[in-house]
Amino acid sequence: MKRIILFTTLLITTSFLSYGQDANAEELILEGVELHDEGNFKEAIEKYNEALKLDPGSVQATYELSLSYLALQDYQNASKYSTTVINSNNKQLSSGAYAVKSEALAGMDKVDEAIALLQRGLIKNGDEYLLLFNLALNYYKKGDIDKTLGHVKRAIDLDKSHGDAFLLNAYALNDKGLWVQSILSFQMFLLIEPDSKRSKSAFEEMLNTMCIKTVEEPVQRSFIRQQITSNQPDTAQRSEHIPPLSIEGGLNRNSVYHAITTTLDSLKNSTEEEDDFTLFKTVNKEIAKALARESKGPKEGVFWTFYIPFFSHIAESEYYDTFCRYISVSYFSESLEWWQQNPDDALNFVIWFEKGDDEAKS
Repeated sequence: MKRIILFTTLLITTSFLSYGQDANAEELILEGVELHDEGNFKEAIEKYNEALKLDPGSVQATYELSLSYLALQDYQNASKYSTTVINSNNKQLSSGAYAVKSEALAGMDKVDEAIALLQRGLIKNGDEYLLLFNLALNYYKKGDIDKTLGHVKRAIDLDKSHGDAFLLNAYALNDKGLWVQSILSFQMFLLIEPDSKRSKSAFEEMLNTMCIKTVEEPVQRSFIRQQITSNQPDTAQRSEHIPPLSIEGGLNRNSVYHAITTTLDSLKNSTEEEDDFTLFKTVNKEIAKALARESKGPKEGVFWTFYIPFFSHIAESEYYDTFCRYISVSYFSESLEWWQQNPDDALNFVIWFEKGDDEAKS
């Protein structure tokens, strides 16, 4: 089930059927979880406290309390109850408890303490996606982009099923000037989470990075309570300047930029006026072609061995148009209408994306 930690949706699987746990307490915990997931955090807390009266040693109820207090931004109580879980040495809930307490500390403007806590959590639990992602996020809050990228890469290497890490990675890459890599990371996020409010903002920033759209105001990014992009050029300013074009990590960024600008010039000079969706779809395919050419020869690193082959395969497939509709559904109203009017095509794409060519055709 889904939990909100650090204002992101993270999947934490827990077992409520603990041996010896009071059955009535267990039922109260389950009722509390339902209330929490519906946004009724105070009512959820009441259920967890009732459960603790029946089973004072319930680590599960204590953990759930910490989550609900965190959702209410009651950082003192979130820290208190997550500390109890950490001290219980419950292996199943340990990583989640460290994540909750780190967010509580960050919420109290104790980001350095949050980082130190997460580092202890990694020593105790080993490499865990949740801890690495939260560590990356706290370094992002501090403006340390290099450490953000280092930790979020480790998180993605462990688990590629969470959109949060790809979105944070896209932001950090863009701030680092690695705009081509950022485009692909944005698209990984949008494949996993295509239709949320933050998906729309991410797609808008991606369009700006692709030189397709100039945004008048800075795009509001996720993961922050205050605007922390003040030390970065705003979105409109970035789009008016040529992005870094030097060779970086074996990638000739000038060739990608040339593919973008020549495609845009060709489309804008055509007799028919193209809409923004067509601009995006066409430019994106040319980026994929340019990257495929750049990837010839021996190349090392996840950008070359995972991202480029992955998106090149999509661009060359019969599902490319559907893919473009899918990742733009939060931004273009016509993409949403297309999905509503073509449910079979939409379903076939999802099956193909999840299961691959062979199973999709069977």
